[in-house]
Amino acid sequence: MTPPALPWPGLVPTRGEEVAAAIERAGTGNPLLGIGTGTGLPAHRLCATTATPTTATRSTAAADLIDAVAGWLAHPERRVAASLVVLGYAARLVGPTLAVLLRDDILLDARPHQVHYTFTPNRGFRLTLPHPTGWHPPVDQQPQAWCESVIDAHLNPLIDAVRADTPVAAGLLWGNVASGVTGALRALADQGAVAPGRCHAVGAAILGHGPLYGSGTLTIHDARLSFRRRSCCLYYRLDGAGTCGDCPLG
Repeated sequence: MTPPALPWPGLVPTRGEEVAAAIERAGTGNPLLGIGTGTGLPAHRLCATTATPTTATRSTAAADLIDAVAGWLAHPERRVAASLVVLGYAARLVGPTLAVLLRDDILLDARPHQVHYTFTPNRGFRLTLPHPTGWHPPVDQQPQAWCESVIDAHLNPLIDAVRADTPVAAGLLWGNVASGVTGALRALADQGAVAPGRCHAVGAAILGHGPLYGSGTLTIHDARLSFRRRSCCLYYRLDGAGTCGDCPLG
């Protein structure tokens, strides 16, 4: 059954060849901004959890993924693995969807039923769109449309599923998402694919959305974007690891 189109006024479906060309361009100069069209594990199973203010149904797929990352890290704190699941997965989702949005004005359908994922030790996460589709949202609605597709429809249930398995502060996990968002915008600005001012404006709008609000501060100086988050992803707790560039502990 084909899912309904996202309910925004002025949303225009994009021709398949336009979507394919935009996806091919997305990773040019930076593979972290690219996304494949192969198959893997369906993301809707990973995000299959129902949360209430006090309880959430555990997602077996999320538990399996945290197990896989924990086994690779060989670290005793499961919450570190849970944090890095969100950090790695979110980066692979937000990067290409922002690149396609800002370079080609195409909102990819990145809801969980459209996305597949894999995790391989020493190589990390890989996300794909087996049947990519998208829309041309009006420019003034792009940040909000992106947030509803990527943040609300996909990463919100993912974080619920991770937290149902492993108790990690929601603010920490949303800080991981914010790091992925701002890292992708900085890459797009630095490679000259998108004007730095536009990247900053879009980033500010996204960081003001729902659970990302208050996750950190995005600034621009001499056409360079900089982000300082308000939480730590726990990467520093791994043997031999330091702090990330946007870490408040650095």
